[in-house]
Amino acid sequence: MKKIKGINALKNDLRNLEQEIVNSIEAELVRIGHMVKITELSFNPFSWKTAAYIEAIWLNDQQRPVLGNPGIKTQNKFLSDFLAQAEIECHQAIDLLALLKGLPGKNGAKPSILTPVTGEYITHEEQDEYAWVCICKNTPDTGGFYSCDEDGDLIEPGDEWEHLYRCDYCGRVLDDRDRRVIGFNLNPHDWQGM
Repeated sequence: MKKIKGINALKNDLRNLEQEIVNSIEAELVRIGHMVKITELSFNPFSWKTAAYIEAIWLNDQQRPVLGNPGIKTQNKFLSDFLAQAEIECHQAIDLLALLKGLPGKNGAKPSILTPVTGEYITHEEQDEYAWVCICKNTPDTGGFYSCDEDGDLIEPGDEWEHLYRCDYCGRVLDDRDRRVIGFNLNPHDWQGM
């Protein structure tokens, strides 16, 4: 039997999702370190109605993401308000997040997006299957491996953890069940430190 959620539970889930998207975009804007013009992105993720008056995204003085036209203050609005008023849909905001993750950051910070890899596997020491040896020669005793999500961002193991680890030396993201490398993230977020 399928579990059915009530209307209030679904509204709460949607509010939580919207807040998680805003938090992730905020973290990317902190990493990038400057106002991002929509023309810097490979495509405009917004519908034509919204895209017409959004020229940039930036963090205000309170470090909250703002969208609009920096030259016309009356058109500027918090990202959270766009989402709450359904002027931007969640999937458009997630597309925006993906585009921001692909931009380089301040002081030469690399993009924070996972670059997929196929056909690579790490090994382990002969007598210990948990003593991994990365392709870059990192081991648990040297730089180590840290739990991460499917984007390679560092997390605490828990409900959302999918048996993924990130090599602290080279940024390879691997699945611990078969030691298969799924990609690289050279600049992961450490969500514990935010």
